Amino acid sequence: TNVGLSYEHRAGLLFVGGFAHHPNLDAVSWFASEVFPLVRQALPGIAWHIVGREPPPEIVGLAGNGIVVEGGVTESRLGSLYWQSRLVVAPLRFGAGVKGKVVEAMSYGVPVVTTPVGAEGIPDSIDALQVATTAQDMARQIIETYENPVQWEIMRKRIVEAADEW
Repeated sequence: TNVGLSYEHRAGLLFVGGFAHHPNLDAVSWFASEVFPLVRQALPGIAWHIVGREPPPEIVGLAGNGIVVEGGVTESRLGSLYWQSRLVVAPLRFGAGVKGKVVEAMSYGVPVVTTPVGAEGIPDSIDALQVATTAQDMARQIIETYENPVQWEIMRKRIVEAADEW
């Protein structure tokens, strides 16, 4: 596992998911309207990078105020974003099966804040994800982990161990 940069050399949030898949479109729209404004109130300088092929106009239109719409990126750029981001967000509200984006973030050793849907298929014994059920709860978890190096390191250690085990 390449664990990338240390806490103090990381910044921002990352979302990864293709926009041909409707749950990703919903997740980004919901996070942009309900969660990210709360995060920005507490952390005014924070940036959120959105990666996904062929973002539709409503996603492209979110750019600004800390939101960076990357669109489709190379594997190399994606790796860099994982290694530089402090947290991965997977705010999925529907969709089935194990979420590839959550497993991928785990393999990069980046703490993940997700929803119960985003955590589906990850064994409960893996205490590596932060799971939020409401927008307020998700914002709170992001802010607390983002600002707390000790909490962040605990989450990262759990993620790395879980990825190695699983």
